Amino acid sequence: MSVSTTLSRTWRYTRGLYGYLRTPTHPTALMEQIGRQLRERETAFLDTLHRAVFSHASSPYLALLRAAGLGEADVASLVAQHGIEGTLQRLYDAGVYVTLAEFKGNVAAIRRGSLEIPVSAGAFDNPGSAHHVTGVTGGSRSAGTRLAVDLADLLSELPGRYVNLQTRGLVARPFAMWRTAPPSLAMLRAGLVAIKLGAPFVRWFSPTRPGLGPTSGASALATWCTMALSGLMGHRIPYPQYVPVDQAEVVARWLAEQTAHRRPITLYVTVSLGARVCLCARELGLDISGHALRLSSEPITESKAALFRAAGLEWVAGYGMNDAGSLGILCGNPAHVDEMHLLDYRCALLQRPHRFPGLEEEIGAIYVTVFSPRAPKVLLNVETGDYATAVERSCGCLAEQIGLTRRLHTIRSYEKLTSAGMHFMGSALLDVLETALPERFGGGPTDYQFVEAEEDGETRVRLVINPGVGPLDEAQVIAYVLDELRRRTPAGRMQTEVWRSSGTLQVERAQPYLTSAAKIQPLHVQRRR
Repeated sequence: MSVSTTLSRTWRYTRGLYGYLRTPTHPTALMEQIGRQLRERETAFLDTLHRAVFSHASSPYLALLRAAGLGEADVASLVAQHGIEGTLQRLYDAGVYVTLAEFKGNVAAIRRGSLEIPVSAGAFDNPGSAHHVTGVTGGSRSAGTRLAVDLADLLSELPGRYVNLQTRGLVARPFAMWRTAPPSLAMLRAGLVAIKLGAPFVRWFSPTRPGLGPTSGASALATWCTMALSGLMGHRIPYPQYVPVDQAEVVARWLAEQTAHRRPITLYVTVSLGARVCLCARELGLDISGHALRLSSEPITESKAALFRAAGLEWVAGYGMNDAGSLGILCGNPAHVDEMHLLDYRCALLQRPHRFPGLEEEIGAIYVTVFSPRAPKVLLNVETGDYATAVERSCGCLAEQIGLTRRLHTIRSYEKLTSAGMHFMGSALLDVLETALPERFGGGPTDYQFVEAEEDGETRVRLVINPGVGPLDEAQVIAYVLDELRRRTPAGRMQTEVWRSSGTLQVERAQPYLTSAAKIQPLHVQRRR
């Protein structure tokens, strides 16, 4: 990108930021906005299709709808008869959906029977979005994909994020971050929302080294502009302090100081890094109780939740997708540690049964549709790569009271857990890594990780084990892992025998690998060079 283009985009972002920070917010208005948008969601859905699909000749969705013999009036009729979710079911059955590979531009074309639609990641850009600033995601399978932020769309997420924090009284509590510096946009999305809701930003730790460089570009410049303009408007953003992942002690000691001075903090952190802080505090005998974690990026499992409880920490979390924004918020009275209320006022989620080779049971794969008018991407029945279990109960929490009644729990990824010709579902893999291995050999839930890599033309899988766990018999560990996977996984005998006979699984003593967004994925795939 040229210097002039970078400066032009930065100026446009700065103007948008000024408007964002000046837009008034009030708790009552945010709550009323959710109710109003829930009542008007069918109109919002049809308006989104009119603007971004039926009035956009190059939209891949338009080609899919035409191939299905559906025009704008036909879709409106379906919504009137069956509602949004019923319409999405019928659109899916007619071939109107997009796989994750298609949406990311990892395939050259969308194919439905004889229909072939050339496609790239940019084909799904929303023509009505400002794309104030772009950055990259912290992907585990690549260097990350392009991510855009529209500040008007970020405003549309405020009501749900407010309710998420309000359920635990965290709206105006001072917050800190252990989140990545640019080109990741974590601070811009999470930090600006917290600032807008009135929370003071008191400390920023970054697991990546901050600074302007050839890989940071416009997103870094936008970050520094955010810091400057926000400060001028009374919202101070601290300069990021470089704290690499293996120095969790720095964050743990800082939290302990806040505990000693009775200053409760909300720490914005990935689930993995939050677990590391708790383990470090436990090892050092530090009291970090009384704080809260705002968790993101990874599943909250029972083993990690146990760490948070033992440390005396509350937590709040959300369910989302980089290209879709917020999709769900943590229940205020959950029956499961990751029970999420869906944000039906700005999106619709469809679950479709999927069965993968070697698996006896079907899973409820999630497809998402977003009808926020300024969302950077157009999403209509887009595969998320996740599956979950629907909840049917009454919880009585604030989210349910304002009309957010649909919920999911045990949200896991199936897209990232296929390795060496075998498919292990997320729940089984996480259970082995986070519960079985620590109980058998010691350590904690972030000390074990599967890593897939190409070695001499063959796919190899390494079980990475943190050296801090102590001496281990590697052959014994491999045998134990294979037995556990076989026992916990449908068709596991066949799958684990493939690994056993081929010597696919090996042990590596090292710190688990992180993505560029400081996430420890259960399965890390090293990029081919």
